[in-house]
Amino acid sequence: MIPCKSTCPHYSEGCHKTCANWQARQGALREERQRKRAYLDYYNELCRTVVRQCRAMCPSRGY
Repeated sequence: MIPCKSTCPHYSEGCHKTCANWQARQGALREERQRKRAYLDYYNELCRTVVRQCRAMCPSRGY
């Protein structure tokens, strides 16, 4: 579903492929997804490091 379908006065079937507003919206969403992915990757690596350190300190605990 294209969100601008009901609000854009210039809407026609398939117009999103060439629409500058649509391309800008998609670009902004792509950048936001990349920022979120970078955030998750960064904190996932930090958590992985902490878990690895805990396992190294207490190998018999069976984490």
